[in-house]
Amino acid sequence: MRSLSDLFRNFQQLGYVTDDIDAAASYLESRLGTVECIKHYRSALVGGDKDPGSGGSDFVVVDGEPADEWVIDVALVNAGRTNLEIIRPVSGSVDLYRDAIRPGEPATLHHLGFLVDDFDEASAIVAAGGRSWKQFGDSGGLRFGYLDMRAELGHFVEIMELGETGTKTFAHLEALSNAGLEPGKDNS
Repeated sequence: MRSLSDLFRNFQQLGYVTDDIDAAASYLESRLGTVECIKHYRSALVGGDKDPGSGGSDFVVVDGEPADEWVIDVALVNAGRTNLEIIRPVSGSVDLYRDAIRPGEPATLHHLGFLVDDFDEASAIVAAGGRSWKQFGDSGGLRFGYLDMRAELGHFVEIMELGETGTKTFAHLEALSNAGLEPGKDNS
């Protein structure tokens, strides 16, 4: 990788925000025809090392400061390879999501997500481009960072490096979508 545009080579995700996770998931399922969304309520991360290359246990840093509290609800579903993520900010340092919500609408585009093989290398490219992560962290099977590209592109860009758990999660969501199966139901 040599430039910011190299970070955009491997598209993975459309990220949305909402004020009602259940209504947003229902919208994707009933109006767009996705399989059932997998929902996680009160997903939480707390502050960690300010160095994006630190790795280690689950953590999140927002605006350069470790977050004391960071709680979201999230719904995930795929349309083939493309992941559709819906985030509802719950509490703590989650204004990055909260500020984009259109109250009463099922979902609002928030970010585009791209995969990279090496988050440390991506962080170096971000810094070399005179930018910094608006938010970055590690949630176990996923190292991630958000670039604030709203002024230029109208949305955030999320850069993700998947670990083994993250790779399995997205592969499972893709398999469910491709088979037209719904998690937790008898699909025989």
